[in-house]
Amino acid sequence: MPTWEVLITFFGVALLLGLSPGPDNLFVLVQSAQRGWRVGLCVVLGLCLGIVGHTAAVALGLAAVVATSPMLFTALKLCGAAYLAYLAWGAWHAPVSIE
Repeated sequence: MPTWEVLITFFGVALLLGLSPGPDNLFVLVQSAQRGWRVGLCVVLGLCLGIVGHTAAVALGLAAVVATSPMLFTALKLCGAAYLAYLAWGAWHAPVSIE
């Protein structure tokens, strides 16, 4: 059993981490401030849909399948790298607008 000092320290740090805004919260805040509450709500719904999809994949055992198959894991990594390269290409060639 941990000591009381360790438990109090753990609780304090966990509370601070739980209350601090993460990247999702900051993204919703920025989009809502720049484009309005409807866009902010769409961002929230998209983030929640991603969480539901990820949770469903884990619940169906997809994470265990990927973990046990090195070939599938490598394919997944390569698909992720290709997607990041596609996003970088689009960002690099996007028109610049000065507002």
